Parts: sequence; C-alpha cells; structure tokens
Amino acid sequence: MFLWSYYVTIFRPVGRPPKMFYVDSQTRQDLCSLEELECKEILECYVRQHQISVDNRNSDGSIRYCYKCSCIKPDRCHHCSVCGHCVLKFDHHCPWVNTCINYFNYKFFLQFLFYGLILCFWSMLTDLKYFIAFWKNALRLSAGFGRFHIVFLFFVAGMFAASITCLLTYHVYLTARNQSTIESFRPPVFIYGIDKNGFNLGIRRNFRQVFGDTYLLWFLPIFSSRGSGITFHRKGFRAERKRLLLLDSDDDDDDALREI
Repeated sequence: MFLWSYYVTIFRPVGRPPKMFYVDSQTRQDLCSLEELECKEILECYVRQHQISVDNRNSDGSIRYCYKCSCIKPDRCHHCSVCGHCVLKFDHHCPWVNTCINYFNYKFFLQFLFYGLILCFWSMLTDLKYFIAFWKNALRLSAGFGRFHIVFLFFVAGMFAASITCLLTYHVYLTARNQSTIESFRPPVFIYGIDKNGFNLGIRRNFRQVFGDTYLLWFLPIFSSRGSGITFHRKGFRAERKRLLLLDSDDDDDDALREI
C-alpha cells in the first residue's frame, strides 16, 4: 500500500484549469497593455460573458488572473513556480515526490504519509530486540543478534517516523478544516472579504470531500474525492448567493425607478 500510494502520488497527472479559463489572444494583449482598473473591468466582463464561476478574489476584490499562464484562476488554484503552470487546488510543491500536491493527488499524498508511518513503526518493532541487545552489550554485537546495519535501521526508522508524524498530523489538521497549506498561511479572499474558514463544511464533510463517500476507499489509493477541483462547496454558500441575488434585484429596481 505504501508503494502503491507513493507511485500514484508521483505519476497522477497534475490538475490544470480547463480551456474555458484561458483567455483569447486579444483579451490577453489587452490585459498586458491596459491599466489595472481597466483590466479589472475586462476580467469581470469576460467572466460574465463566458459564464465562468469564480468566488475567490485578489485582495483588492478583482478576478484572479495569471499573467504567466494567461488564464483566469479557478477557486483555490495557484501558479506553481517550479512546474511553471497553474494547478487546481494547489497545496504545495513537494520535493520528496517531485510533483505538486493538488486536488487530484492530495488523497494519495495523505495515504503515502499514513502508510509510510506504519512502515516506520513496523521496522522499529521488528528491529527492537536487536536494538535492546545492542544497547545491553555496550555497542558490541554478537553474531546471534545480527549486524550493525540492522540495528542502525532502528535509528533511521525512528527519525523518519518522527518527521512523518509531524507532517501527517499537520495535514490531517488541514483536512479537518478544509484548508490547503497555502491557504493556512494566506487565507482566501472572497467577494465579501477574507475568510480563512470559507471552505470549512465541518469535519465529516471536509474529510469526505478529500476521501469520498465510500469509507472502504478511504484506505485504498483509488481516486474518490468529491467534486471537480474547479468549484467547491462553501460555508454559507447558499445564503451568500441569495443575498447577492437580492442585491442585484434591488439595483435593477433602482435603475428602473430612475428611468421612470
């Protein structure tokens, strides 16, 4: 299971924004040449015309746009400077697996850490009697107790177990709060402002969003995450949508009264 999850984490294709999020050549040229305020209006118009659903915003409330990829960023999408392209639900770029941890392999990454920790504990337990014998004999090993490299495995497994425990605990905490690593340091911005718990749906629903609805698949390196990686359910999503629709209708009524 450790090797399986490790393999899938590495070779699972990195999620990129769909074609509809990439702007046309004319829009790209306009965004590169016009002022910031004009670019903001162009992006707002482009999103409405192409019916692109995005709730995350920049700190100034503008649509998030990647000038390197020439695309409008979907929610929770960020540009990876190592890979050189935008990644769906970007968590971080992991040097140990040499790929981006994202929407499509985050479940496998957690399983890789979990089974890696089990492997470390198993190695320590099976090697414990050799370590005890090594300690009692004051650094002298007899032929019956094995060789030094077997005892050295105990120290290596222990160091890896300590580091993996910290990393796994942190990511379980993030999963319980429905946050990515980058969101824990830089909270997402919405139309109504900054909200670090904007995607938090409750612990149970948060874990189901990553691992799926079938509990058996939680332990198997088979993709079962909810959603598409482009849009995400959010805390108070329906109430906020209703409020925005009411505001829009009020604006329309005011415009109609002015015309009268």
